[in-house]
Amino acid sequence: CRHSLPDGLMRATDVMIAGKVAVVCGYGDAGKGCAAALKQAGARVIVTEIDPICALQALMEGLQVLTLEDVVSEADIFVTTTGNKDIIMVNHMRKMKNNAVV
Repeated sequence: CRHSLPDGLMRATDVMIAGKVAVVCGYGDAGKGCAAALKQAGARVIVTEIDPICALQALMEGLQVLTLEDVVSEADIFVTTTGNKDIIMVNHMRKMKNNAVV
């Protein structure tokens, strides 16, 4: 995840990650790798996490932790790493920026 996520995003979308706001939904093992990769690529990373222990880990890594509803209209890139469905719903997509990458 650490190398493939930024590379895959840039190849698939032709969008530079640096300077973008990226939301990582979930901060387990996969979420930690994705957040680190996006941060290293120059994005401002925001984590959404319902588990208080994982949320605290993200805060201790210097990441901002917010709810998806609070950041959906300002983010440019969304990555879900929870393994669950219905994380990003139609009502969220209606509030996203026009060129947001999900």
